Amino acid sequence: MSMRVSGNNSYNYENMYQMMRTLQASQTARASRMNQGQAVAPINRVPRVSSGSNAVQYSDTLKYVQAYGKGMADVKLSASRLQSGNRSGVFAGVSMSSSDDSVAKVDQAFRPRQGTDIGVEVQSLAQAQQNRSQAVASGEKASADSSMDFEVAAANGRKLRVNVSNTTAEGAQKTNEQMLEEAAQQINSSRGLGVQASVVKEDGKVSLVMNSEKTGKSNGFAVQGNMGAAAGAETAAVQGQNAQYTVTQNGRSTNRESESNQISLDYGRIEATLTGTGSAQVKAGTDTDEVVSAVKDLVDSYNNATDLLKSNSGRGRGTQLQYESFRRDIADEKTLKAVGLSYDKSGRLQMDETALRKALQDDFEGTKEILGGQHGIADRVTQRADTATAASSGSLVDQDISMRTDRSQESVFSSFRYLANFAGSGPYSLGNYYTVGLMLNTLV
Repeated sequence: MSMRVSGNNSYNYENMYQMMRTLQASQTARASRMNQGQAVAPINRVPRVSSGSNAVQYSDTLKYVQAYGKGMADVKLSASRLQSGNRSGVFAGVSMSSSDDSVAKVDQAFRPRQGTDIGVEVQSLAQAQQNRSQAVASGEKASADSSMDFEVAAANGRKLRVNVSNTTAEGAQKTNEQMLEEAAQQINSSRGLGVQASVVKEDGKVSLVMNSEKTGKSNGFAVQGNMGAAAGAETAAVQGQNAQYTVTQNGRSTNRESESNQISLDYGRIEATLTGTGSAQVKAGTDTDEVVSAVKDLVDSYNNATDLLKSNSGRGRGTQLQYESFRRDIADEKTLKAVGLSYDKSGRLQMDETALRKALQDDFEGTKEILGGQHGIADRVTQRADTATAASSGSLVDQDISMRTDRSQESVFSSFRYLANFAGSGPYSLGNYYTVGLMLNTLV
């Protein structure tokens, strides 16, 4: 079989081919000696460093290179979360928030839509009915006419008869507090009634208080009969009422009423709670907590990478160059301060969470541009990490390599250098690779 090689390197390829032929001949002779029982010297391999100071040094260098790669990957990942062009970043997510939680508070949002803006004006909150008896001295003996025999009728159709005597089974006179406690216990032990009772004590006096479990007009109850020590509890102190509010969306206002203060907005996409009267805007936006967390992660990963470079800057010129890059200011002092960032006395980045939250509240778009816009802080950090990632691993630890005096140790590093040179030389090396492959095929 013949092979033609064109180009300026044909002479080298011919020499390589002749070397392969020579190698084939030696292998044939070696095989013949083996068949004749002659001892064959083993082929020398690249020595492995398994013990001694050189082994420790090599392991330490390898660990640093691994830590370097992980550190730069962490920096790039944390920076990418803040880049506004990242579809999975913190600025791409949509969340709903209220301009005034004291009026309306967003509980959950399902598939919120970008640009959603809903006005909520609350005229009145939904309330539960409350009945309250007149206050009586807690420790006084109940009067002769203080026995209770009354009925509680709930809106759901359930009824309860409350019966409390003013004397014990032994004929002893009960106190007012004892009687009201017994009445409350009987009411609370009735399941499904929808009414809860308690005894409120103030300034040495006690009152029986009954509340409907649910808010709204239709969830009230009625009390009638001989109230005795609980006189006054037959009349509602607070009437049950529905929430009254107005929703404005897409320029259209609608008056609404709800038995509960838990309401739905935007066709069920938003669940909210009415918390007080007044006006609030429910808008789609970015979760401020997510942004603050992402900035904190960026600061931590960047500081960790800078510390790693600083503590290993003597290993190689490449590490020193990357350390010099990372310790330079990411932006001018005024720009950093605008988003709550600064450098401490030791040159480490630090974040003022209060200042960052204020910046997001006062000028969200401007803060977003500084952090994640084109040529913003996250973009600059990413560029530095990209440059560091592209650095030759040999340059990062070239001082470590040059300090190896043991030839076997040097051979290990040399093999890595040759491999790195081959991988970095592009198509020319690939051409040689396939050419040698073809030559080997001719020898089979």
